[in-house]
Amino acid sequence: MKIPKNDNSFDEDNDTGALIEERDRPQKQKPNPILNGIFTFLAYLQFFWIYHRTEVILGMLLIASIALAVTGTIEAYEHRNENTNKHTIRNDYSDIQSALELKLGNVDHWCLDGTDKHCPMCDDPTNGVSRAETKWWGKVFMKNVMSSQNYLNSHDDIDVIFLGDSNTEARVGTLKGLDGSMEENKRKEGTVKRGRLADTLYRSRKKFQKYFDKSSGGRFNGLALGIAGDTSPNLLWRIQNNEMSNLKPKVWWINIGMNDILYSHCSEEITIMGILRVVEELLIRNVNDGSTVVINSILPVATRSSLSLEGPHIRNIYWSAIKLVNERLNKFAKKHKAVKFFDVSDMMTVSRGHNLYMKRDYFIDLVHLSVEGQEELAKAQADFLSNLLQSKPTGQDGLVHDPLQDSEDDNGNGTESYYGEDDWF
Repeated sequence: MKIPKNDNSFDEDNDTGALIEERDRPQKQKPNPILNGIFTFLAYLQFFWIYHRTEVILGMLLIASIALAVTGTIEAYEHRNENTNKHTIRNDYSDIQSALELKLGNVDHWCLDGTDKHCPMCDDPTNGVSRAETKWWGKVFMKNVMSSQNYLNSHDDIDVIFLGDSNTEARVGTLKGLDGSMEENKRKEGTVKRGRLADTLYRSRKKFQKYFDKSSGGRFNGLALGIAGDTSPNLLWRIQNNEMSNLKPKVWWINIGMNDILYSHCSEEITIMGILRVVEELLIRNVNDGSTVVINSILPVATRSSLSLEGPHIRNIYWSAIKLVNERLNKFAKKHKAVKFFDVSDMMTVSRGHNLYMKRDYFIDLVHLSVEGQEELAKAQADFLSNLLQSKPTGQDGLVHDPLQDSEDDNGNGTESYYGEDDWF
């Protein structure tokens, strides 16, 4: 556009032409800050991808992890099976009076994951199952039979027999029938080296004798009959095949069920049925002896080296199942006068903040008791046994009787035997 120098130099025609020319000239576009930012970012990304590829990948992973953590995606993924594993037991077994009431047809699911397909090692809980195909198992079973047969040759009487798995077998100083000192066994057993295991087994036996061998200063005479890895059906088979050689203790103490959940992956309901089947077998065999069956709560089991059991960000499906089983076993014991429940959960665990852990001093790995754990358990069991036997006076027949069992039931009816003659087969 031409600017006039003065009024006389203004030319209307020239000025109009200049305006038209300015209008028709292509206008320069203004830069778009958004597009510029995108292209700049892509340029930088391309540069770093070419020259710093590793740093880019790690950075992207970090950003993605932070984003997922903030949105709760990671927590949701960790707990994706939480609803599957949190099972309830539909059937109430607390009132059963006979093994005939343990019906497999009423079971909701066999496996710990809520299905019937992923636990091929889970046996029928109502029938005894042998592990004789494993050579060492048969040898340990026969060793237990011999120990039972020879027990009264070295002891005047017997107060309690402990029946169970590896933690019970450790009380005689062996694991799978071996004391851990033999040359061919210098391998790892769990997370415990055999050298250390031999010392643990030896000292565990001494701790047991301290409380359950009168000749060693113990308050009671007790016999431990355990086989590592046994489940409830395995223990049932041992009882049915007279492992205890007709010994008649005042108390039968069973500590079984851990392997049903941990190794066989049986559901909580199947595990309960197996334990109660063992209890009923003992009551059937000793219905006239006035003996008591004590169910030891299943010990805690960890899945991590931290020995964590529960907490806001802790997932331990075994402990969840164990707690439910222990709860139902306690309920059963409260309704049966010849059965007691001994809960060791509080003794074996410790709370830190909002989390629950197994006591590290009481365990040598994720499952097995240490020497300290064995002693603490034996001491607590001896105290419980002392109170139990003091409350049950000895009759003229030399047997220990429960005054509640020999007098009246909850309805005020006289009971010669709590279960009756026809209640058991």
